[in-house]
Amino acid sequence: MSWSRRLMFVLSLDGLLDGRLGWPGSLVARYGVTVLAVALATLARVWLNPWISSAQFITFFPAVLIATLLAGTAPGLLSVALSAAASWFVVGAANLPGYNASALFLFVPVAIMDVAAISGLLAAYSGSRTALARVGELNASLSRSEARFRDVVEAAPDAMIIADRNQRIVLVNAEAERLFRYGRPELLGQPLTRLMPHRFHDFHGARVADFDGAQGPRRMGDGADLFGLRRDGTEFPVETNLSVLPGDGDDLICSVVRDLTFRKETQERQTLLIRELNHRVKNTLASVQSIAHHTFKSTGDPAAFSEALEARLIALSQSHDVLTRNDWAGASVADIVAEQLSPYDHGARPPYTLEGPAMTLGPNRAVTLGMALGELATNAAKFGALAGTGTVHVAWEKHREGAETWLRLTWRERGGPPVTPPARRGFGTRLIERSLAGGLRGSAKLEFGPEGVTCVMDFPLLAGEA
Repeated sequence: MSWSRRLMFVLSLDGLLDGRLGWPGSLVARYGVTVLAVALATLARVWLNPWISSAQFITFFPAVLIATLLAGTAPGLLSVALSAAASWFVVGAANLPGYNASALFLFVPVAIMDVAAISGLLAAYSGSRTALARVGELNASLSRSEARFRDVVEAAPDAMIIADRNQRIVLVNAEAERLFRYGRPELLGQPLTRLMPHRFHDFHGARVADFDGAQGPRRMGDGADLFGLRRDGTEFPVETNLSVLPGDGDDLICSVVRDLTFRKETQERQTLLIRELNHRVKNTLASVQSIAHHTFKSTGDPAAFSEALEARLIALSQSHDVLTRNDWAGASVADIVAEQLSPYDHGARPPYTLEGPAMTLGPNRAVTLGMALGELATNAAKFGALAGTGTVHVAWEKHREGAETWLRLTWRERGGPPVTPPARRGFGTRLIERSLAGGLRGSAKLEFGPEGVTCVMDFPLLAGEA
């Protein structure tokens, strides 16, 4: 601080009074200052007497003021007594010209009033400083509370919109900006109805008018579907709760808005999955019934029937496993083939190889292809390449048949026991052919060569599968 600013501070009221009341010096020091001030005033009065003989207390009043300011009320009163004594015994006893004994009786009450005035000033100043400090603490506390409130509002996972009783927006949080896609300045001062479709304006106004907040928060639109309105005009489902923020005659209404888009989509998806599950269960039961019926017709031995039926049910279950991992949205050809061959993968290297582009089939068609491949895998494990040290190579590719895209899948066994064509066509062969013809609208060609079984499946791809 420069010397000029320091001097201005010292001469100001703050500079003159700051720290004077309750001076930190000891009691002896405070009364010592008082005695010193009166002694100096006495010497000054004696020295100045030839020039100001008629103003006999001119130096004592400053001594009283200084003692009161520096040392407090009690030392100030002591300075009055000491000044009167010094005036009587020192100045008066000297019989100096112009001395007036009656003026002494006026000096004492006037000086006491000065002490009282200065003490009152100091007390008022101290009280004002205390009050100002308290106001500062309250303002700081209010600022911290406001900052915490804003932090809570900004960190809320739902959109928070605070409006006055006229339904004018006074505060929004970051989630409200993101949800409705408005900038904060664009919303402040705007009517709350700006964030809802026009068809809800009257309903909202009636609900707010009926809401006094006495019963706590209220959920808007119980039993009804409410929608919010984004800046671009798109609507989205919401739920909202109203609550009152009390004020001094100026209550605010806080609306908490939650986006229900994901919840609605999840509910719709669950409903669709339940319907799909019901349909799948019926189809599965029909498939099990058909498999059991035809297996029984083609096998007379109960043990053979049990083994064949179990193998086919396992193939059906594996097809369902693949679809379940994909939420029944379909399955890739690679996953369908790998799932049917996985039970025979017991060594360091799998006894099969897969080759083909990435592509996905719909749920029904994935089950159909899985059943056909399961039949091939079961036969290979009993009589073919998977029964010994052979391998199975499965390859698939797309090709054009007129305006349609088809999938050709080739199953080729090599390295297994010698193969001879069967004497008659069994249920497994018919299952493969019927699956391709009925479920996939294609065809299957089986060849029983000495080096191993080869099966070529051809079927058209539907939209979204090619």
